[in-house]
Amino acid sequence: MRRKCYLPKSFEELRDMPNKKLQFYWESFYTYPVKGRKAKLRPLWYAIQCELGRCRLPEKYITRLDRYASDPEKYIEHAHKKRYALAIGTILTKIYKGRTYQVTVKSENKYEYEGEIYPNLTAVAERIVRAHVSGPKFFGLTGKKYAKD
Repeated sequence: MRRKCYLPKSFEELRDMPNKKLQFYWESFYTYPVKGRKAKLRPLWYAIQCELGRCRLPEKYITRLDRYASDPEKYIEHAHKKRYALAIGTILTKIYKGRTYQVTVKSENKYEYEGEIYPNLTAVAERIVRAHVSGPKFFGLTGKKYAKD
């Protein structure tokens, strides 16, 4: 059960609090123990912001945000990582419903189909199929032989 107490209005104010008071806030918001002052600051600040804004942020998201914050470049790269590598100029051919479709790779994020440029293969595949479909799967790029090293 959450205790009624004064909540700091800035991260600096929270950061400068004594350990005893920081532990009090931790126990007000979380049920699991965490060792170390630094490990408590970010999750606590998220919880306080949510409390002040009258919203709730589940603990699993706080854990995830804290992990991302420790090395943001690694997770940004992971989030946008493509599982296939296509050289510029590669022509992808797909036979769908008896008709042959060809897509040319113009750059990492540009694919040409029938004179139009698309930002990804999914957009091209959706244009062809006229329904939501995975572009890499549609063009057969999900196998291991296309995996990026």
